[in-house]
Amino acid sequence: MSVKIELLEFIQCVLAKELAEHGKTIQPCLINKTGYYSAVYQSDPTLMHQQLSELIKQVLQVADEKIVLIVAVKSKHLELAIYADTNTDIAAICTTPEKAFFSQPVSIPHQFIELRSGSNKINAVLAPYIKFSLVNFTHLKMKSALSVDLIDEESKTTNDIDNNNDVIKLTLCNIVNAPDTDVSPTSTLFWPFYDTDIINMINKQASPEPLSILVADDSIPSQVATQAMLEKLGCKVVSANDGNSALALAQQQTFDLILLDERMPGLYGSDVAQRLVNDDAMNRLTPKVALTGLTEPDEIQHLFSKGITHYLEKPVTKLALEKFLVQWQLQ
Repeated sequence: MSVKIELLEFIQCVLAKELAEHGKTIQPCLINKTGYYSAVYQSDPTLMHQQLSELIKQVLQVADEKIVLIVAVKSKHLELAIYADTNTDIAAICTTPEKAFFSQPVSIPHQFIELRSGSNKINAVLAPYIKFSLVNFTHLKMKSALSVDLIDEESKTTNDIDNNNDVIKLTLCNIVNAPDTDVSPTSTLFWPFYDTDIINMINKQASPEPLSILVADDSIPSQVATQAMLEKLGCKVVSANDGNSALALAQQQTFDLILLDERMPGLYGSDVAQRLVNDDAMNRLTPKVALTGLTEPDEIQHLFSKGITHYLEKPVTKLALEKFLVQWQLQ
């Protein structure tokens, strides 16, 4: 069965599983060159898991110390290339047969970012992050650089901790193991991590402002309920009763997220998304979430083709919203 897959996260989890089952200790380096935090793809997850596993296993057989996995955009498809150790030849490569849908543009918070760690495991892969990332990572002490300490939860010691308040501290937990203690969504990276995950964490710590969300729904009870749930989750919400009103609001002010009921009078939610993209409006790159009872893969794929980037099935619950908004650091 074909479903919507958050492909970057899916790659991360499959890689973590294969590394955990692999006999040798191979350190991973994940580089995201798409320019976006999110890549949505419609596929059979079982088949996708099998194909990714085979690709990763192929590289693990020839790698001795580390693998470098780079994801990039190629004609709107997602391309995955994997390198073994320091070899400059690609050990394995694949491209999604269908187009992926990218959203949440990466915002670089600083010109130079100094990566530091007292962990041998982390230090083993810092060089590829510095070499391949689109971000200006460095290991050099620079007055103009923003310093980031990467702390390995498994081998953390007091020597790892820098008490300088100007240094951003990020703790790594293995994604395949549930951490023993509560983790903070603004200071915890999950191993293996993308270079853009570091940027995401920095932006979360630097941007405590609540997200601004536009909710468009012609059903007033549904609209009021969704707005109330979002406000309880710490969001600032603006509402619209139909598609035309939603389009007008989205053309006048910027939002962090736009939630669109699909079946609205005047303009459907996907029509609003399409207009914002085609008109190069100020919210052209803003994630656009379809709120709908549609469940057939072809129907959902049609929404994505018109500019929708995410999908939530109605009726939406507070728990579903809370889980969905974690990626935008809403608690």
